[in-house]
Amino acid sequence: MEKQIINVLLIEDDQDDFIIIDDILSEVESPTISLNWENTYEGGLAAIETGEYDVCLLDYRLGEKDGIELLKTAIDLNCQTPIILVTGQGDRE
Repeated sequence: MEKQIINVLLIEDDQDDFIIIDDILSEVESPTISLNWENTYEGGLAAIETGEYDVCLLDYRLGEKDGIELLKTAIDLNCQTPIILVTGQGDRE
């Protein structure tokens, strides 16, 4: 039986948060998760445009720009990849 691989794109500007998410996802035994990390808005947008990912985890805050802007741009580009907005902020707003 062929092993299933889930290709995950993480767009996160904080390396510490990347390491935490990578550690958590590496504990998953099946299916295999392949994680690609982009740490800028521009790099994330370019990766989204490839359409190579099964799911995208998008940080709410990306330095000068934010994840909402990137989400809107992805929608405008007719992105079909599911995008999950994540944040390390403690505020519910």
